[in-house]
Amino acid sequence: MLITMLDIVAPIVLTIFVIGVGLRLGRLIKALFLRQHFRGVTPNFVGAPPPMPLGAALKAVILGPFAHFHRKSNSLWGYGLIAYHIAIITEVTGYTLSALILGMRLLQGQPVPDVARHLEHSFNTSPSNLLAIIFGNGEALQAHFLFGNLAPVFVGVTWVAVSFAVVGNMALLITLLRKRSSAIVSDMDKASRGVRVAGRRPWDRMLVRLVIFCIIWTELFARLELIPGIVFVHAALGLVLFTLFPFTYLFHMIYGIFAVAVATRRRMVRTIA
Repeated sequence: MLITMLDIVAPIVLTIFVIGVGLRLGRLIKALFLRQHFRGVTPNFVGAPPPMPLGAALKAVILGPFAHFHRKSNSLWGYGLIAYHIAIITEVTGYTLSALILGMRLLQGQPVPDVARHLEHSFNTSPSNLLAIIFGNGEALQAHFLFGNLAPVFVGVTWVAVSFAVVGNMALLITLLRKRSSAIVSDMDKASRGVRVAGRRPWDRMLVRLVIFCIIWTELFARLELIPGIVFVHAALGLVLFTLFPFTYLFHMIYGIFAVAVATRRRMVRTIA
């Protein structure tokens, strides 16, 4: 039943994802076509920040918010963000690499595993089976097909990522359940001593965090082979995230790349302290 549903829903979800991302990127594409340029700091600006080299600017943009705000204001949330982002970057890279390898194998006409029947060679190219190969890339059958002799290395690295995902997501989920997202719960410096800010529990973050919680544990069960066919539940939850992606804060995974580039450039040309 679940496999049949995945075969029907997967093309619809992919269409929603592509259209949604395209619409969200419209403003960014418009800005790129307008060829906006950084003019730098006003010449008579007193006390302008010094220009920064690329490495220092990038470090300030990526690690600055954690070092200056999250770590001090709400350490559980801050360290949870670090652990979770290490995990998600590794996992998404692994899924992307798996999809590219699978695509190449299909173009070459090579057989693929049939995950449901545990067959090493088949020509089952149904959406459900392809999703099970990609999202189940940490299981022995799929990993060997995708990475060959490098499969143990890939599985080992992604086990570390899964461990970070469990710790990081639990920290973020606990913070949300306690309504402490964006809260200030401890002193950041002498000037702000005693200042406290109540947190929030945004519905989209709560929904996404619970889905990701289920994704992490279904992946664990699939890797440990505790529940037969759980990889298809894992794939179905992955499709749920794909559906939510263009319409929730998850979109920052794409837009954040451009935001980091712009913020880094601004620091390099002295337009931000």
